[in-house]
Amino acid sequence: MVSFREIERDGAMQPQQNTLLETDLLKTFVTISETGNFTVAAKRVFRTPSAVSMQIKRLEDLLGRALFVRHPRHVTLTSDGEAFLVHAKDILRINDEALSRFRVPQLEGRIRFGVPDDFGVRYLPEILSRFASTHPLVEVEVLLSTSVILTRKFEAGEIDMILTVSAQSDPAPGQLVHSEPLVWVGARDGIAFSRTPTPLAMSTHGCPWRAAALAALDRSGRPYRIAYTSETGAGQLAAVMADLAIAPLPISLLGEQHRKLTEKDGFGEIGSYQLRLQKIPDIGSAGQAFGDHVCESFGQAE
Repeated sequence: MVSFREIERDGAMQPQQNTLLETDLLKTFVTISETGNFTVAAKRVFRTPSAVSMQIKRLEDLLGRALFVRHPRHVTLTSDGEAFLVHAKDILRINDEALSRFRVPQLEGRIRFGVPDDFGVRYLPEILSRFASTHPLVEVEVLLSTSVILTRKFEAGEIDMILTVSAQSDPAPGQLVHSEPLVWVGARDGIAFSRTPTPLAMSTHGCPWRAAALAALDRSGRPYRIAYTSETGAGQLAAVMADLAIAPLPISLLGEQHRKLTEKDGFGEIGSYQLRLQKIPDIGSAGQAFGDHVCESFGQAE
């Protein structure tokens, strides 16, 4: 007869067979990993410390692996615990998405959403995919353009919701959902930055990146010329990669083939930019849900 539970074999813990992982156990495990303390975690999951200890023992028995190293006043993850933490968070996330898909009322409607080209390419696929998984009946019409054009269409009532880029020193209306530094970018082994006057690959007029970058150069007294202009960061990077110019771009766009230019190279700080969300007053339930989703996707809460 085959036993479904084998805890010890040759002195090593063995996983239980044909067992489903309970979300309560996973939530407790994740909470302990975040707090590093069984007692603190117990308060957060509304259980007694002894109950939490029993949960972790059960989970370790199920997996056949030790998940924590016990210290006098705290615990740390073992290598197996660190590996399992990734899976635990994934399981809990999928569980929450599945529940929200069927528990929330089925929203219907149409949302007209505008987003700058660069951010649409980088972030929009994942945002739309996640939103569709929980609100499949909501139609999202997307317009990719510049912040200037998007703002104009929003004010004319042609778009329900927009993400726009602005300088930190001159923020646009709406809710802040993302911010990061702008930096000078050159090719990894390029020499464009050393030319005089410095050749620049810039965004078009009206873009806050352009204004902030030129103001930084003016403050430093460095001579420059605008050699290339593009509405998108991809167009600017093309000139950078050809070593024809340098460009002011978000730091997140830097790759191994790029070089961040600093004060040692003669380029001072530009400042940060902001990404802000604006919605029409009567956005409706579907629009509000999509706006909340966009904010959460950037790590912000409404």
